[in-house]
Amino acid sequence: MKQVLTLSLLLFGLTTLAQNTIWSHAIGNWRSGPVVYITPLIETSEAVTKPKLKEQFRAQFTELKDIPDADLDVLLFGTKEEGEESRVSLMRKYGFRKLDVVMLEARPAALPQEKSAP
Repeated sequence: MKQVLTLSLLLFGLTTLAQNTIWSHAIGNWRSGPVVYITPLIETSEAVTKPKLKEQFRAQFTELKDIPDADLDVLLFGTKEEGEESRVSLMRKYGFRKLDVVMLEARPAALPQEKSAP
């Protein structure tokens, strides 16, 4: 029994370490506009879920905070080049539909505010 448990823990540890690096960006207001927001690419891993990435993008970009979940999408890519190509093609696509497209700039993640002593 100890061997099975040890082997299971070892395999679980190896699978978590084997997560590949991927790239992601978000697109907001893509259904209804009038302004479509496209975030810059971020480096992440396969272990991070799309809901977690949505939280991260919302924390980093104030423009995305009030966008409903149905109108905020997170896209994942195997390479940085694929992600950049996606951003450019989305910019053209929504521009062709006569929607304003804002390519957001990279910003540091929002840090929690420290409470000052009374």
